[in-house]
Amino acid sequence: MKSLLKIFLLCGFLITVSSCATTRDVAMPDDKVKISILGGINHGGVTENTDMSELAELNNEVDAFTGATHPGINVGLHTQKYLRKNQIETGIDFMYSSQTFSYNDNENNYHGTRKIHLSQLMLPVTYNILLFRNQFPEAAIQLKTGYVAQLNFLYTSDRGNIPAYSVRQWSHGLTVGIAAYPVQFENGGKLGFYFDAYRGSQIYEDYYNQSSFDMPGTSFIKFGVKYQFK
Repeated sequence: MKSLLKIFLLCGFLITVSSCATTRDVAMPDDKVKISILGGINHGGVTENTDMSELAELNNEVDAFTGATHPGINVGLHTQKYLRKNQIETGIDFMYSSQTFSYNDNENNYHGTRKIHLSQLMLPVTYNILLFRNQFPEAAIQLKTGYVAQLNFLYTSDRGNIPAYSVRQWSHGLTVGIAAYPVQFENGGKLGFYFDAYRGSQIYEDYYNQSSFDMPGTSFIKFGVKYQFK
């Protein structure tokens, strides 16, 4: 969570610097809608509560509940269109991630594990600020910030005596990221990379992850390769 906050603050600073910087006039970009396909790996999903002092029966030193997150995969289909000298990007993404929650609470007699399989359809909308457009016009180096809506499908496999849970089908939140296309092909296509971070609303709730707590939510980082068609 603290790492994501640092990323948000850094990107906000870079956006401010980029907006205030003086650049030479450049030719208006191609107004055609660009289509991209992308795929990569991700880390994150359900952001669990780690502060046991939130529970009256326990204290922060008790290791009654822990979570382990495993790498996942993501793919997407995006469109980009210039808005003056920057871009608006939207599309649809699919992301899969898995996590294992472990329960070891003698006070409440919860002992066991819950493996979570989370599949998400995501609808991102970002405003992409093009950096170094004079120095590297073809590379389209972008700083992105925007919003993501998520449709969640969560399945679990449980072992032991563990608490019941509930799931929220929809979640949403803010995203920031960077992208660039350093490789250009003769057919007009471009190959590049992306890195995105996200922090959003809660989708999973149980005894240790109640909606009144500060930490529970959903978050991820994802990165991979991206191909833009001519």
